[in-house]
Amino acid sequence: MKAPMTIPVSGDPVETVRLIGKRKYPVGILWTDTAGGRSRAGSGRTNGWSFPRKVEKHLQNLTTGKTVLHLFGGLASWGTRLDIDPLVKPDVLGDAWLPPFAKDSFDVVILDPPYFRMNSQEKVPLLRAATWIAREHVIWFHTLWISSAVGLKIEQAWLVHVADNALVRCLIVYTVPEKKQTPGGAFKRGPAIKYNRWLMGNALLPFGAKDAVNVQKELTSLSPEGA
Repeated sequence: MKAPMTIPVSGDPVETVRLIGKRKYPVGILWTDTAGGRSRAGSGRTNGWSFPRKVEKHLQNLTTGKTVLHLFGGLASWGTRLDIDPLVKPDVLGDAWLPPFAKDSFDVVILDPPYFRMNSQEKVPLLRAATWIAREHVIWFHTLWISSAVGLKIEQAWLVHVADNALVRCLIVYTVPEKKQTPGGAFKRGPAIKYNRWLMGNALLPFGAKDAVNVQKELTSLSPEGA
């Protein structure tokens, strides 16, 4: 039996990549000191809405020269930020489960959703929307490991230590499939189920009028032929 191959990453001796067993993608270890990063001036928020500093630097290195969309924008310091919380002053006020962006709008879409237990009826619509928007990659940062969904394939991944006595995070880089599943349809469970009334035309979105019009135009323009 061959020993696992170990490759240094980013020049940091605590970060390694191992190819183990039949797995076709490398999995690394990223060790950070604190769970939160820096806050943004005037946001009124603390560290909790930003990436750990080392994770942020790692993500910036991975996305250098790429257009980036954060669907849970929070206090991310680069790229375009969509967030439902107006206090973080996002570039676009909206919900990650109902993003108002066209197909292939960005090179990379980063997902850093709240750390609650997520079932398939919650994660699939979220990943389908991100895949629709991303030209090249979707990046997932969460406590839940997702090996595959909606045609996404893992290219590389890291297990991230954010603090002692804290849940380990999964940082996964997915390759976007050529043939994409079209987002849309009623939500069955999770935070986005409240939008079903709007999808049926019986309620307004809890965003500004401009945002509601943009989302409606994008959803009505979708068709299976465009997948």
